[in-house]
Amino acid sequence: MDFQALVNASGMAAAVLSVEKTNDFRDYGDIRIVCANESYKKIMGPAYRDNMIYSELLPKEPNFEDFCYRCAVKKLHLHAYVDTKSMGLWTDGTYIPLSADVDTENLSYFLFFFEFTHAPESERMADVSMEIAPLVIQTCINLRGSEDFANTMSTVISDIQKYTDSFCSCIILMDKQKQKYSPLCASFKDPKITIDDFMPYLTPDVVFSWEDTLSKRDDVIVKNEHDMAELEKVNPVWVKSLRAAGVKSLVLVPLSQGKKLLGVLFITNFDIDKIVELKQYIELTAFFLSSEIANNDLMEKLEFMSNVDFLTDVKNRNSMNARVDLHVSGENEIKTPYGVVFADLNGLKQCNDSGGHEAGDKLLKSAADFLKKHFGDDEIYRSGGDEFVVIVPGCKKDDFEKKVALLRTQSGYGEPVCLAIGSDWSNKKEDLRRCMHNADEAMYADKNEFYKQHLDLARK
Repeated sequence: MDFQALVNASGMAAAVLSVEKTNDFRDYGDIRIVCANESYKKIMGPAYRDNMIYSELLPKEPNFEDFCYRCAVKKLHLHAYVDTKSMGLWTDGTYIPLSADVDTENLSYFLFFFEFTHAPESERMADVSMEIAPLVIQTCINLRGSEDFANTMSTVISDIQKYTDSFCSCIILMDKQKQKYSPLCASFKDPKITIDDFMPYLTPDVVFSWEDTLSKRDDVIVKNEHDMAELEKVNPVWVKSLRAAGVKSLVLVPLSQGKKLLGVLFITNFDIDKIVELKQYIELTAFFLSSEIANNDLMEKLEFMSNVDFLTDVKNRNSMNARVDLHVSGENEIKTPYGVVFADLNGLKQCNDSGGHEAGDKLLKSAADFLKKHFGDDEIYRSGGDEFVVIVPGCKKDDFEKKVALLRTQSGYGEPVCLAIGSDWSNKKEDLRRCMHNADEAMYADKNEFYKQHLDLARK
């Protein structure tokens, strides 16, 4: 067969590649670009030459090699639309096996042609097999059909585990900047096993090594010992953990928002006979999962921003008003009996005048930390300016009064944090607003008395 004429007839960038067949534990040996058309050569640049090993031109890519082997040797017609991170582009590649008649004893051939896109395109991503399409559609329905994020993710991961017939399917969320990570959901073939059984293998050095390993590939696939040995060359720490956990096969796919890695979806010890379909299903599912996780993350951040005072890291006035409304409506009642404390900083204006607003901010933070020390398990709000409100649910009157008395003792004149304090307690649900009013009035009376006794700190 005239390979050059074949690629020249293509209207896209095209090349004929050969895969060396081996008789050892590996499935294949060298993968070479036998010849290419002008479009292919132009894209690859002056380093290209006929019959070169592909990894002399492009970074070595295990997933690409697996597709090459399956197409050339197994004679499978394949298609993949992947994020080619080494080039910063998405590659829409088609693999067409050439007739076994042109193969030699040691070499099998296939035709490869492709197009680049700068970003993922929905039409190309939607080009999936009839077997995969219903599964992905069902995932989308599950993701959009429930307001319970955690429950939805558990349903989706369970479906993935069943389809892949894997030992484990799991989503791990990661925040490299904060050096935090946690499992979002997991499903095991054995219902007696939980993700907690495997967290000792998911150490920080393992989890935060994934981002570097994924930096030059769209995902990580391990089908056998050969793949495991190849992965060990680039990430020995992870492979040591995988071997200790009894992992023989693995698919790990990034969950990303733009260039930010949100986490990973991984499955272990799966049905490797379905690897081509599985890869397509997992990658497309991961795309939709990433979107849902990013959206949930945004909503949580917006909720946090709308309810937390950034200076003191306690809840803000908006959150306090919402909490009171939920209690009064009965939607989320504060456990009865309860106590309410109003606390206002004494001397904040003088602190600002003498040390500037930076000193005043520091004093406000100290006040919030002081209240956390005394009421860390309760609801603390910065209701405005130099004023804080604490709601203490489910407390006996004696216990509440002792806590307030200790607070007064440790926040008097001359202490690092000096507070004017008012409080009230009730065992009736409907008394919350009355309690808050009473505590507020008592706090202002305490504050006025403080400035009468300390005229040097009297406010203008």
